[in-house]
Amino acid sequence: MRFASIQALRATAALLVAAHHLSDHRFATGAAGVDIFFVVSGFVMGSVDTKVQPGRFILKRAIRIVPLYWATTLVLCAGALAGLFARFSFDGATLAKSLLFVPYYNAEGQIWPLAISGWTLNAEMLFYVLFAAGLWIGAPRTFCAAALAGLVIAGAIFAPENAPLRFWTSAIMLEFIAGLALAGPIRLAGLGRGLSLIAVGATGLVVAELAWHYTEALRPLVWGGPAFLIVCGALAIERAGRWPRRALAALERIGDASYSLYLTHGFVIALVHRKVGTTIAANAMAVPACLALAFLTYYGFERPVGRMLNRLARPHPRSALELAATSTH
Repeated sequence: MRFASIQALRATAALLVAAHHLSDHRFATGAAGVDIFFVVSGFVMGSVDTKVQPGRFILKRAIRIVPLYWATTLVLCAGALAGLFARFSFDGATLAKSLLFVPYYNAEGQIWPLAISGWTLNAEMLFYVLFAAGLWIGAPRTFCAAALAGLVIAGAIFAPENAPLRFWTSAIMLEFIAGLALAGPIRLAGLGRGLSLIAVGATGLVVAELAWHYTEALRPLVWGGPAFLIVCGALAIERAGRWPRRALAALERIGDASYSLYLTHGFVIALVHRKVGTTIAANAMAVPACLALAFLTYYGFERPVGRMLNRLARPHPRSALELAATSTH
């Protein structure tokens, strides 16, 4: 089932992240768009048909995530080889790890892939693998929530320095569990209740912007908590049949292209900041440019490539001849 509220939330999350980067990280809470993405992802995965085969599930997720991410990474590498990105460098090992979603320490000591925004996809891929394992044993939400909680607890106890282990046991993984809860035991509905939850969540993000100095361990509480309330509130409004779909139609369309916006906005921002500057006027110019590139990427690459790969991956019905041949054995 497609939720209009989820598409609007995806748009909001991508726009927040873009604003965070446009402000050169001065709008720190814009990064909470990622936390909204993670809660949304937990809800969407928790709503998956539990009868789907694990291999089929992973294939569908790979078709959704991999092509555009690989294309973005390879464009960055091609640009670096052409001398367009002076501060960007890579080698075979970092390229392979980036493309295969393996966390590693970069030259600055950050656990980031070559396309920096792709760090969230490393988390998503872990989530997908655990969810597929849960499908295999017949309890995806329960297994996935328990596994993620166990990883975070292990990380808090052992504090691993190894890049993959440190990343996979980070507290932000708890936000997927929050999303899973919205697809399971927490199913609120009502316009007033939904608006109240969104208001409290938004207020929490404003307070965080004004008063909180970022620490990784507290992120799931300070940003993840408000993100959970906002997603819960939006779903409560839609479940009550009161979602203003017509009024927010533009936001829903941006939500369709939110993955393209998330992965490509950095190209526009880098170009505008280099050629025009970081003024308010320059940033105002960058916003429609980011959206234009996102829609071009979505309609020109992401959607057609996804449709083509889904057609190729679709199971074909067995022919009458094959069935007859099988029945003779």
